[in-house]
Amino acid sequence: MDFFQEILWDLGEIIELPLHVDKQHACTILFDEKLPIQIEMDPYGNTLIIAAFVSELPPGSFRELVLKESLKANASYHSFGTFAYVEKNNMLVLHQFLLAKDLNGQKLAEFLELFIEEALLWQEAIASGQAAPRLYLKPQISSLSPLNLPSI
Repeated sequence: MDFFQEILWDLGEIIELPLHVDKQHACTILFDEKLPIQIEMDPYGNTLIIAAFVSELPPGSFRELVLKESLKANASYHSFGTFAYVEKNNMLVLHQFLLAKDLNGQKLAEFLELFIEEALLWQEAIASGQAAPRLYLKPQISSLSPLNLPSI
């Protein structure tokens, strides 16, 4: 059994779901029946690549707002991953690269817990018409100026 299948087997034991490498040398898991997660090993066997397909973003101004907010999120370090946009299917994707040598089933399960939590936050925000989860949106203070402050 190769390392990738072995780590999937260990992860499957933890989450109580049988996991296997498919014909495309990846494993796709549907969490909460709404969030597809794809896990695959790079061709050299050094890095595990994890991607969450967060939300389809049809063309328009809302997509531009979401992409702007996801770029802002990318600007600061987050251990859960980086956002990308896949033009082929208009999809916002959260992904992360994990060094295989540092992994086991338990560490992968712990990482996935945070990763999925973040992806679901974004998915729910987008589904509700927000460009990002509330914790990423900064209040607009442009309307405050010394000229429109209340008098004392």
